[in-house]
Amino acid sequence: MRCRAMVFGILSVLALQGMSAPVHAGCGVQLFADNGSPRFSFYLACVSKTVNCEIIERKLGDWADERQLTVHDLTPDEAARFPAEPATDQPYRVTVRYAPEMGSVSNSLESASTGAPVVSYAATVRVFDVASGKLLKTMNWHKETMVDRDQGAANPYLDAQVRDFLKHLDPTYTKPPAS
Repeated sequence: MRCRAMVFGILSVLALQGMSAPVHAGCGVQLFADNGSPRFSFYLACVSKTVNCEIIERKLGDWADERQLTVHDLTPDEAARFPAEPATDQPYRVTVRYAPEMGSVSNSLESASTGAPVVSYAATVRVFDVASGKLLKTMNWHKETMVDRDQGAANPYLDAQVRDFLKHLDPTYTKPPAS
């Protein structure tokens, strides 16, 4: 409540001076309505040198289908800008640059040795106001997981990392892990 009053006061003063200002960084953006429905259009740019992005796109597509969202594809460069789109009834546009990677941790004590395999992701989420096109909020998340060599496949780790990302973006989403 105090945040809204402060933003209102600042915007009022600036409006009187013929200026405008972005939303205060401390104010939250409500991406989901009280009933859990999304209040945004969703844009995804997946970029990786070591992971097939189709795996990630499929997993995020499953989430989007359950949330009744359409996933719009972007290039990594486009994810930093307000995506052009025809008029929408949603107040926000959310762009995600999701970068999954697989590799190994190198042991610097021995020149030819490598450590355990690692699966990681880094995600940058930008929330834009549809009416003005202004960037309202930027969020960054990442996670790195050592892979159990006996496990074999990386897909369970990629799935867990997508769930970790969604836990941040959509905290009320409770899809059970794939069996």
